Amino acid sequence: MLMLHGEEQVIFNKPFVVDKTYVCAEGVIDVKDKKKGCLCRTETSIVDKESGELYATVRTGLFLRKLGGFGFKGKTKDKILKPPQRAPDFVGEEVTQANQAFVYRLNCDLNPLHVDPQMAALGGFEKPILHGLCTYAISTRAVQKKYSPKDAQALEQVNARFTSFVLPGETLLVEMWKEGNNVIFQTKTKERGVPACQGFVTLKPQPKL
Repeated sequence: MLMLHGEEQVIFNKPFVVDKTYVCAEGVIDVKDKKKGCLCRTETSIVDKESGELYATVRTGLFLRKLGGFGFKGKTKDKILKPPQRAPDFVGEEVTQANQAFVYRLNCDLNPLHVDPQMAALGGFEKPILHGLCTYAISTRAVQKKYSPKDAQALEQVNARFTSFVLPGETLLVEMWKEGNNVIFQTKTKERGVPACQGFVTLKPQPKL
């Protein structure tokens, strides 16, 4: 209950293929003292079992509360782009469902924090909260629908940090700023106005006409 999902980055090297077997190799790449806790970063390489070709890389940041104070500042740097100081170029609205966390458990994330009121209370929440990666996915889809609606494979990477929680059933406002090939986004809850997720999507360069 002292672990929070803090960051997630997915880099797409090649489009995934149906009926192909992939192997995931995961390891810890960094541990960073954040005083009130520590940030543990892992990296997962997803490769084709037969050819060994790299299809994607996933980097995850886990914040472990009450485990800070050891002094090591880490060896990796943060890569989150902050929203520009201007109005968003576009704001997408995405409605979550009251049973959204139950549906998301089909991805095999069975953390009881997201469905069990007693476990949520132990974590300091009034009710079960939505998985951070579900908010991450909804935000990514909103960006893709706006800036690459006909080609989801145009996404090269998605990099985001979780800044607060989302309650299932809340509406998400995904604010977007187009900066070259990057779309910086900030996702807020419409009901509470709280930023829950902040990051950017990198799109493949478009051919010049």
